[in-house]
Amino acid sequence: MSIDWMLLIKLGFAFSATVCYAILYHVPKKALLLVGLVGLGAWLTQYLALQLWSSPVYAAFFGGVLVGALSEKLARKVLMPVTVFVVGGIVPLVPGSSAMATMREFVMGDYLEGLSRGTQTMLIASAISAGLVLAGSVLRTDWRGILARKNR
Repeated sequence: MSIDWMLLIKLGFAFSATVCYAILYHVPKKALLLVGLVGLGAWLTQYLALQLWSSPVYAAFFGGVLVGALSEKLARKVLMPVTVFVVGGIVPLVPGSSAMATMREFVMGDYLEGLSRGTQTMLIASAISAGLVLAGSVLRTDWRGILARKNR
């Protein structure tokens, strides 16, 4: 059995970056570990989705769904706002390097490549948002009322 050390290092960085960002935004101490685990799970989901589909937009969407779902569940469990977990959890998903590359292309005068990268960056950001909204909406839905009306 071979251990992929690079993957373990990347997971450690995803967890650390999430926790450091959460500390920067004054997330309560009792939630830091959970926020770190949400970010770690989001990055791992994105990584695995990239291995399966090789589309960064799909990968970002599934990462966003995971962050949204875990954030809703953890917020109810520890009685904190959902944003405590969402803001830190999306840190590993945010396409910062892609946005930087977009700006670099525009500054260098390669406007078509800049437009291409900018479009992909916006699609990734939109996919993260759509995943968060979808998961949040599904988990906040009161299914008891819907099922009760359906069974009448």
